[in-house]
Amino acid sequence: METLAEHTAWLVDRFEDDDEYAELESFAHLQQVLDEQCYRIAELEDDDDEDDSADQRQPGDDSSPDWQPLRTYTSPEESTNTEQNEENTGSSGENADDQSDHVGLKEPDEIDSGTMQNPHDEDATYRSKNGEDYHGYKANVAETCNGENPFRLITAVRVDTNNTDDGDLLDEDVTTLSTETGLRDLLVDGGYTHKEVEKRCRDQEITQHFSGIVGQRPGAEKMSLAAPEWDGTRMVACPAGHEPFDQNHYETGRISGKMEKEFCDECPHRESCFVKEQQKHYSYGFRERRVEIAQRRKRLDDPAEQEFLKLRAGAESLINEMYHKDGEKTKFAGKIKVKNGSIAKAIGRNLKRASGFLESEAKQEKSAG
Repeated sequence: METLAEHTAWLVDRFEDDDEYAELESFAHLQQVLDEQCYRIAELEDDDDEDDSADQRQPGDDSSPDWQPLRTYTSPEESTNTEQNEENTGSSGENADDQSDHVGLKEPDEIDSGTMQNPHDEDATYRSKNGEDYHGYKANVAETCNGENPFRLITAVRVDTNNTDDGDLLDEDVTTLSTETGLRDLLVDGGYTHKEVEKRCRDQEITQHFSGIVGQRPGAEKMSLAAPEWDGTRMVACPAGHEPFDQNHYETGRISGKMEKEFCDECPHRESCFVKEQQKHYSYGFRERRVEIAQRRKRLDDPAEQEFLKLRAGAESLINEMYHKDGEKTKFAGKIKVKNGSIAKAIGRNLKRASGFLESEAKQEKSAG
């Protein structure tokens, strides 16, 4: 890596002003790698120290966890010229071309996941999930799962770089699915928790059903924020049946309220309740998002909801059918080609499912005849 960085820096410096090379796509890739994964150490040096002729230290003499000094790469041609002109260089008091600046390799955690992974496919990105590394793209696929349907149909395919958030992918399809399929219940896993998607679903009167909730469940000794009766952001009644005498909902998304002391002092839920005692009353305050998550957890614990979520069991087999049967590696390079390939697969799967259903119907008719 060090040697590659040295060669890359020399090539970019040598040819960036030469149109014959600088206009090549391969040269643009070379510049991109240098910009994304390396940096010039000279940029980090103190200008005041450069004129100190008594200081013979070189970058990297002092240990630093942030960068690594590298040898300055010199081409064979430059090396020969330097040896031949060594006396002339000394007499002029200047270094030959002053050589290239040192370059440092960025630490792994300084390199963005969107950096180029392979010049053959500059759209592909990197992602780490559950301790495994992934390079390339990710696909978001939706299909019908109503138990009354004779077979399922794939209704949406969305492909993007694999460092794209799941919620961002779903956000683009919610409105279309509602309009074209009459979608009213959307079954997803916890990774699709996304404020914009949830808002769009509310606007489209779509109920989201999550198979899991991201984040740690509150301790059993603490009262859930889903325990009170809520009307949007307004508390209708606390778990003991009392309504706050003062409530506020702010544009920042914060909810606050005050409870009468006569209700809270002797309340059996006082030790686990979310209210805090003040001089003249009890008060509470938290983000409305916390109420939404708590209500989602409560609904997830409902046996009827758990039974309904079983309809999503086919999601894993869908992905296996779409991708894993043919191997996880795509046959194409470039986002648009990978996307079109996925759409073509989905069309093929739909035709195969419809054909299978029609064949089954025909056999039943023949058997009955």
